[in-house]
Amino acid sequence: MYGQTNAWVLPDGKYGAYEINETDVFILTERSALNLAYQNFSKIPQKPSCLVELTGHDLIGLPLRSPLAVNEIIYALPMLTILTNKGTGIVTSVPSDAPDDYMALHDLSAKPALRAKFGVKDEWVPSEIVPIINIPSLEIRLPRRSAWI
Repeated sequence: MYGQTNAWVLPDGKYGAYEINETDVFILTERSALNLAYQNFSKIPQKPSCLVELTGHDLIGLPLRSPLAVNEIIYALPMLTILTNKGTGIVTSVPSDAPDDYMALHDLSAKPALRAKFGVKDEWVPSEIVPIINIPSLEIRLPRRSAWI
């Protein structure tokens, strides 16, 4: 996803690595795996096949590849406001266009104690926000730090 700088996970969230077919394994919540299984996206129809149970803490710092992302590698980082009762519990982050993403990234960048609490290395936290739209005639720019703070 263009503009993506990282992915978010809920540190205390419960996740699993689920077999989708003979070659693919998805990391998501049990609820999401069950929903996929009932849509025949499971190795065994209507039955999720969990290879290993994980927590969000296990996923923090996981290097990821995202199609069209500017950075070759992005990382899974902690976000405390994720709801795991909807969706996969893993959230893409495009801080140039999402105030929640911007603030969570700002907090991780500005608060060493927060990074330490979750074992986040400095190099995992992106230092630049990737703009996804540039229309010079309309003077659309990235928000200033004070815009969402």
